[in-house]
Amino acid sequence: MTTDQLPNLVGTSGLEEGLDSPSLCILAGLSKNESPHQIEFYFKQTLQELNIELPNRRQAAIDYALGIVDDILLGKKDVILGTKEMCHNALDSYDFISETKKYVYDSISFETVYGLFVTHEELIQADRLWQTEKTNEQLMVETKTDLFEELKKWKNKMVSGT
Repeated sequence: MTTDQLPNLVGTSGLEEGLDSPSLCILAGLSKNESPHQIEFYFKQTLQELNIELPNRRQAAIDYALGIVDDILLGKKDVILGTKEMCHNALDSYDFISETKKYVYDSISFETVYGLFVTHEELIQADRLWQTEKTNEQLMVETKTDLFEELKKWKNKMVSGT
């Protein structure tokens, strides 16, 4: 989120959600054309007044990805497009690759999801059949179904901390 979005997305939304603090009221009243320093000042004051701690960059990337999973599971986002957003926007906003032990994203138990996503992408680009008994389209449908199930499992792991 950019600084100019804070008055509306944080200030106004916070008040609508029932939060209240002097700085939040000021933040909500600021226009997006205010000085970025002034907006940031009232945003930080709001966090202090409401005893809210922002997650670190790593946790924020995971939280963003989990939000996308929720949208996928609720049918608000397509499995493939949502997973693509998770990989390219949410998870790539932090360097999980440097944490890799054996497989990409294994530090957050996302390696199976990622593997299925890559498989689906490769099936789209395939110029020959991968199997003789199934078409690539059938394999893509199966992979998409498996991906949906793995996203459920991943969410449960992340929420339960296992």
